[in-house]
Amino acid sequence: MRHILFLVLSLVLMFGLAACDDVDEEDTNDQEAVEAGEVEDEADETDKADEEADDESGAAEDASSDDVYGIGDTIEIEGARFTLKDVTTTDERNEFADTDPEHVIAIEYELENLGDDDLPYGMELTVYDAEGNKMETYPLDSDMGSLAPGKKVQGIEYHGVDAAGTIEIHFDPLLSFESATVFEVEIE
Repeated sequence: MRHILFLVLSLVLMFGLAACDDVDEEDTNDQEAVEAGEVEDEADETDKADEEADDESGAAEDASSDDVYGIGDTIEIEGARFTLKDVTTTDERNEFADTDPEHVIAIEYELENLGDDDLPYGMELTVYDAEGNKMETYPLDSDMGSLAPGKKVQGIEYHGVDAAGTIEIHFDPLLSFESATVFEVEIE
């Protein structure tokens, strides 16, 4: 048994030393190439390609995370296509509501499920008033449900808003790991 264990340990040690020797040769070859000026040209080309890729991916990243959208704009995020159709104020009130906001807004949208699984909807919008305060949903007949793959829904959500001005509507699907998409709308 000792002979087998000694043989296995010897083989492992031998392969380990051989791997270290290969790394040393690569380092020596790289050092010689640097001294000859060969690697600098390759590095410059790689840096230029990386910068171009960053510019292209950065533009796509900016479009999804930093852009602000408005009524009529459509975005795609995590298997969903969302279009903000309209935002209007309504005089309709719920007499049993716990709050009495200055304005109640109706947010009309179209949502399409681009994924392979059902998509829950009706709780993916968050509204912030002109002063940056998070507003609550208002208890009117907001749409909620589940959307089958490849299907669309024309939905509506109601939110109370206390101050007129530019509001932000953040669209963030429930199962999404991406940051919310921001829509700005003027409320008078």
